Amino acid sequence: MIKDLLADSTTAALAKSLDGLAERHRAIASNIANVETPDYKRVKISFENELRKALQEPSESQAKSAIRNVQAEMSQDYETPGRADGNNVNVDAEVTELIKNSLSYQTTAALLNLRILALREVISEGKR
Repeated sequence: MIKDLLADSTTAALAKSLDGLAERHRAIASNIANVETPDYKRVKISFENELRKALQEPSESQAKSAIRNVQAEMSQDYETPGRADGNNVNVDAEVTELIKNSLSYQTTAALLNLRILALREVISEGKR
């Protein structure tokens, strides 16, 4: 019962978002680290569409189950034009993505923290 209270679909989605954003951060860092590696293709991480689909499930229990099964998908970018050495990492674009991803992570972490604080408030009010 208490586990279900703490693991509603909103909280689960926020936690899964943090996982995906952390994975994306690692991929961006790897892209930057490999900027001089010949034939390196930048890596992309996607998870938002799958998470969005999971949140559209008709019931809370189905949504929580679908959220647990969401996995971040890694793919190599063969569409972005590369340099003569075959590497397609653009440091400026990667740093921009890193900043954007960091802001998303911080915002999501703040939302999850607010969610937990609200639950604590409910619990402490119930004790009175």
